[in-house]
Amino acid sequence: MDSGSKVFAAFRALGFVSNDVPICVQSSQSNYFITSVIGRSFHIYNANKLNLLFVGTQQEESISCVCCHGAVVFTAAGKHVKSWRRGKEVRSYEGHTASVRLLLPFASHLISVDIDGHVRVWDIATGELYTEIAFEPSLFDVTALMHPSTYLNKVLFGSQQGEMQLWNIKTNKMIYSFRGWKSAVTALTQAPAVDTAAIGLQDGGILIHNLKMDVTLMRFQQDWGPVMCLSFRTDGEPILATGSSVGHIALWNLEKKRLSSVMLDAHNDRVVGMHYLQGQPMLVTNSSDNSIKVWVFDQTDGAARLLRFRSGHSAPPVCAQYHGPTGHMILTAGMDRSVRILSVIRDSMNRELSQGSVERHAKQAKLPVEELKLHPVTGLASELCKEGDWDNALTCHATSRVVRTWNVQNKAIGKHKLVGPSVPRDAVATCVSVTNCGNFGLAGYSTGHVHVFNMQSGLHRGSVGDPVAHDRSVCGVDIDNVNQRVLTLATDGCLKVWSFRRRQHLHTIQLEGNVFGFNFHRESCLLAVNMADSSCHMVDIDMRRVVRHFRKHTKRITNMCFSPDARWLITSSLDSTACVWDVPAGRLIDHFQVKSPITSLSMSPTGDFLATTHTDDLGVYLWSNKTLYSQVSLRPLPADYTPRHIDMPVTSVADDETESRHSVASDATAMDTNGASADDANDDDDDDVTTWKSPDQLSCDLVTLSTLPRSRWHNLVNLDTIRRRNKPKEPPKKPEAAPFFLPTVAGLETKFDLSAVQNHEDKDASRVISLAGLQPSTPFQEALKAGSTTGNYDAALSLLTAMGPSATDTEFRQLDLMAADADQDNQLLAAMFDFFVYVVKARQSFELVQAYLSLFLKLHGDTIAGSVPLSRAMERLLRVHRGVWQDLQHIFHQNLSMIAYMKSATV
Repeated sequence: MDSGSKVFAAFRALGFVSNDVPICVQSSQSNYFITSVIGRSFHIYNANKLNLLFVGTQQEESISCVCCHGAVVFTAAGKHVKSWRRGKEVRSYEGHTASVRLLLPFASHLISVDIDGHVRVWDIATGELYTEIAFEPSLFDVTALMHPSTYLNKVLFGSQQGEMQLWNIKTNKMIYSFRGWKSAVTALTQAPAVDTAAIGLQDGGILIHNLKMDVTLMRFQQDWGPVMCLSFRTDGEPILATGSSVGHIALWNLEKKRLSSVMLDAHNDRVVGMHYLQGQPMLVTNSSDNSIKVWVFDQTDGAARLLRFRSGHSAPPVCAQYHGPTGHMILTAGMDRSVRILSVIRDSMNRELSQGSVERHAKQAKLPVEELKLHPVTGLASELCKEGDWDNALTCHATSRVVRTWNVQNKAIGKHKLVGPSVPRDAVATCVSVTNCGNFGLAGYSTGHVHVFNMQSGLHRGSVGDPVAHDRSVCGVDIDNVNQRVLTLATDGCLKVWSFRRRQHLHTIQLEGNVFGFNFHRESCLLAVNMADSSCHMVDIDMRRVVRHFRKHTKRITNMCFSPDARWLITSSLDSTACVWDVPAGRLIDHFQVKSPITSLSMSPTGDFLATTHTDDLGVYLWSNKTLYSQVSLRPLPADYTPRHIDMPVTSVADDETESRHSVASDATAMDTNGASADDANDDDDDDVTTWKSPDQLSCDLVTLSTLPRSRWHNLVNLDTIRRRNKPKEPPKKPEAAPFFLPTVAGLETKFDLSAVQNHEDKDASRVISLAGLQPSTPFQEALKAGSTTGNYDAALSLLTAMGPSATDTEFRQLDLMAADADQDNQLLAAMFDFFVYVVKARQSFELVQAYLSLFLKLHGDTIAGSVPLSRAMERLLRVHRGVWQDLQHIFHQNLSMIAYMKSATV
């Protein structure tokens, strides 16, 4: 994807299920699979559990229609038609000059219709064009097509003008023309009976028509506008289902020729696709409300009930917040009056938090379900603590003074409605917060009131201010980690700090200008304030003053969030840009632009992802933090930096090939004849920083640790103990057979003759001569000898670091066993002392060298103590080692003193 951001990369989109393109259903033995369109991609679900199986590759344009044929999925995006198998592209069918809007698999052929009236018939296997038909849109604009059952090589076309035509694809001739019903044909489907089809009209008419005789067998009228889709039940019941543009589904009894039942508010928006599963009383529907639903007809009156469904927000979400310390769950609230929890791990864990028996009450009152739901959420706060004990989330709603509690673990609304006792009826709750312990909730109101409630009992526990905290509307309220200070902010820029326990006012910080809200980082006590002049002010609550001013956006800031360590502040604006600010340096380090303004920001507690919501968009987008897995330059951007556009995340993570291809394309920047632009020069600087490699040692005054794992050196000294502990127990030995007659030695006392046994033991003794002294030197010993001559022991150190613990122990033991005489033995041991002096002075691989030295002294301590030259070499190594350690100890004490000074109360 386009590398428009230095810090963030598009990762994944959450919350998408379906759009306004009708679904298609394919079967494989007893399994059914549902294909739905998601913008430029498509999803394949298992109908049994609605689990997401495959995600199609992103296409250049949005998909306009989709159909299935066996295990192959066909999609039309713009003028490109492609076939897919298991989410991978199989073949492309090129030739259309306008956007394709209809597809129909027809035996071994595929029929595609574009908006200019061109009908093309393709060979599915080869991708070659079989035949072509041209319609004049002003006379016959194709809006629907169907293959009548048992009609060989025949296709039925419906038009916007209301007429229908039956064509022979093989001969490319029209066979018959149906006069029509003076209304556009919106849907066509084959009936279970031969020669019969169901026709849906723009005016709501539903016709059961005999194609052979051109006779209308029965006619129904739908009162909810155009017929969007049709489907016949195939399990023996004569039922026809029709979908409407308002979300209702009608069930028509064909035997009794009347309406059987109505599924009111089956969807929140128009029903665009429906399909009865073959031979089963189950209906699959999808709608532009971002949902797929499976209905089962098992009621005694023939009505349907919802069996399972997958859905997302039907209106753009406006709040998104990570829930819990793991960063696996995101709480979202949208304009569709729903609160949802999304999983970044598995889509099947996405749920809408229940609002009680809303559907039952709506059915009794004969009202739409949406009217009985809570008003759209304007503020959201949650804490994981006490989640299993009582409600742990709060929401405030538009045009309502009631604050509702939620239980995230139970995925349902809480039992408390929180309203301050002194809050007027015309007041509106504007902001909420939950304490870190999960025991208390705070709510701010448009009248300036701030009230505290107990989350367990829902009882009022006092108010901040007497009687109000501010004279203006409260736009922000929060509390620190230890429940000591409460922060309240009014729209006039008045920031007040209160004592939570005594509810007393501590101090006030007056900001210059009006404000819209704030974001408080509890661990660092830093407060980011959203100013009305499109700037952001940062307040240090401990210092009681404004410490940073951030100004880059050209329009009002919509939201802000801190990174978990408070080193970054991320802001978004109505100018469709986002900025990443380095808080300690007070500089802008990243600036990028997206397709639509960001309405909500939330950084994961682990710092790996940024979640965003956007205007007129139903999804929640995840952006990965590139600083966690790659070298990123955090150099401040120049003042005249122009943000670059970054592509939005998709529903699936791109493969390595796609990523590398995009990265290569993004790195190839155009340069004019006069030289590179300022942005290109900045990119070149970033590339230089990216390829920079850290030196082996930063300074000769510091020590450098090795990059080896701890298991390679930590237990070197204890290898003997480990071997002894891991040694298997010896199996029991069979006792030697005693002779029947025991020989005795002549004499006064009876003694047995054991010479035969001793001779037998002597015979079992090995007669192989030890040739240890004749074996050649090891590579490490050769490197030691070479180092004693040149004074460079880097080669010996490289050989040691490449060995495992057992090999290192064996190598050190051979220093005195492999020598032919004592003089050569002392030479190798002396070379080892020179080796340790060299590596200690170099101050590299410091902890590894200490482990090697401990093992060496353990194995050869007695030999060193008995040799005067080796003892002197030991004393020399001791002096060098002590000098290096004293330098390190001085640096440690200096840093500890500085830290103690900075933590003192004086500073």
